[in-house]
Amino acid sequence: MRRELRLRSSRRFAQIRKERRAWVNGFLVLKALPNDTAETRFGLVTSRHVGNAVVRNRVRRRLREILRIVSVKPGWDLVFIARGRSAGSDYHRLQDAAHNLLRRSRLLNPPPRGETTQC
Repeated sequence: MRRELRLRSSRRFAQIRKERRAWVNGFLVLKALPNDTAETRFGLVTSRHVGNAVVRNRVRRRLREILRIVSVKPGWDLVFIARGRSAGSDYHRLQDAAHNLLRRSRLLNPPPRGETTQC
């Protein structure tokens, strides 16, 4: 994921957290808010409930890679909050969880015709 597509402002994180739009599964929570740009920005939150620093960083690295590959509709600020179960999950389970939330929120771009997805 490119650095300019990451959310870093604590004020914007607070705005998104207050917003009522949230989708939850066993591994992740997705909160979304429209922005005024043509790009989608991502924020990742991993609290101490997930695990120690090594585990939290591993979960963040996996989520960044998942979000780098996925095609999301433009114009949104998305915050993914890792839940405790995400620490013990492998890459593919996190990928399925992220795709599930993006599909349910209708923010996932459909694949081009003729291509198949790996989820």
